[in-house]
Amino acid sequence: MELVSPREAFLQHLQLVAPISPTRSPRPIFKDVLLEARDGSVTLTATDGDVTLRTTYETGGVAGSGRAALPAATLLSAVRSLSGDEIAIHEKGAYHELTGGTSVFKLKGDEPDVFPTIEPIEGGKRVEVPLRAFLELAQRTMFAAAREMGRYAFNGVLLEVTPSELTLVATDGRRLSLASMKAETGVSENASVILPLKGLAQLQRASGDLPDDAKVLIVVDDNRVSMRLGMTELFAQLVEGEFPNFRAVVPADTQIPHSVDIVRVDFEDAIRRASVTAGEESRSIQLRFDADALTISSRHDGVGESQSTMPIRYGGDVVEIRFNPDFLGDYLKHVPDSSLTFRFKDRASAGCFTTSEENTYIVMPITS
Repeated sequence: MELVSPREAFLQHLQLVAPISPTRSPRPIFKDVLLEARDGSVTLTATDGDVTLRTTYETGGVAGSGRAALPAATLLSAVRSLSGDEIAIHEKGAYHELTGGTSVFKLKGDEPDVFPTIEPIEGGKRVEVPLRAFLELAQRTMFAAAREMGRYAFNGVLLEVTPSELTLVATDGRRLSLASMKAETGVSENASVILPLKGLAQLQRASGDLPDDAKVLIVVDDNRVSMRLGMTELFAQLVEGEFPNFRAVVPADTQIPHSVDIVRVDFEDAIRRASVTAGEESRSIQLRFDADALTISSRHDGVGESQSTMPIRYGGDVVEIRFNPDFLGDYLKHVPDSSLTFRFKDRASAGCFTTSEENTYIVMPITS
């Protein structure tokens, strides 16, 4: 490979793809980033075998052609350390020489032809929606997915598409977050797939500098999904397994007779204070709904106790419900709304938070 490029453009795109490459892998080629240059453009690709990110840039000052597979982490550290406005990569036998300013690195790479070929998804279902709205759905749901490996469908986020609506749902079996948006999706029939968490997280990273009116093109087939943002495209293996019937989990209004409106920032502050004395194991806090007052408290032997009270409009019987404070804190951290509604029945039934008809969070109480 022979490449000359403005350092800032190269570094910006390298920083985007490099985190995909694993630091440890049974396949050494996965530790590399594939560089391809031709006709004044540079393409960088990284993969861990399940998720692949490919990005291309064209800018003045780019020259050269060829392909190279170089260690992603080492290349990134080297480019960051270089001075000057321009970098150059020249193939010198078994090494590639990276220069910038007065500094020179010699990097040992791998045969680029060994790098996995990423084929585009031919056919499949295609949906194009506003990027920022889609990312907001992801923010409102991803946190509720299971982090323990081996939960299969629970390790991903369900994407459900109808001709007029797009929905994301995540659950770990103890909580569930659902968010929807109205959109002319272009599909003629309903479809659903389970997206990998890492894929959605990388999509969030890749969206940083795009304009507010940018769109994301989502294409899915039986095994893969691709998400394209301008000159960047992400490919990911779909998560296997059967996602639970989330509609059966969402309680009807008649099943949760009590409803209170809560100022989100005040509630979040109270949850944070109660978390301090909730202990490290078997963490729990108590919500007490009394006449026009909500009291949030916690107590743990050997740690201490805390209590906060905030005004609400409530005229029902006293109800006390215990929750994992982390489950409430996660939700409050990922919703931007200034107010929310909490609906509940009793201490043994699931609580239901909503900020709109399109956003619902259900969390199971602690009853033991």
